[in-house]
Amino acid sequence: MNSKTLIASLALVAGIAGISPLVQAAQTSSEPTVQSPTSDRELKVNDRAPDIYQRSDKALKNWKQKGLKAPVDQAQWVQINDKYVMVMITNGTIVEMQPVER
Repeated sequence: MNSKTLIASLALVAGIAGISPLVQAAQTSSEPTVQSPTSDRELKVNDRAPDIYQRSDKALKNWKQKGLKAPVDQAQWVQINDKYVMVMITNGTIVEMQPVER
């Protein structure tokens, strides 16, 4: 392999390697998330909500008036920041998220 071909190949590989992180950073997720009030992480469906949201005193009693569907068995609707979040009472798993209508 001559030096011009080698240099051209290396330049091509370097260009592709440099573009890949930019493309990945530009991709955004349409998956709903909510900022955890107890940590600095974003919560999404199938994550575990903070334990406090498994307590019955955090449940939204008027979920129907807010336009939310009935919670699945062993779950309750709670409000975390700007989202209504359906949380399993048994293990804290987030089942669904809906934005709060203002």
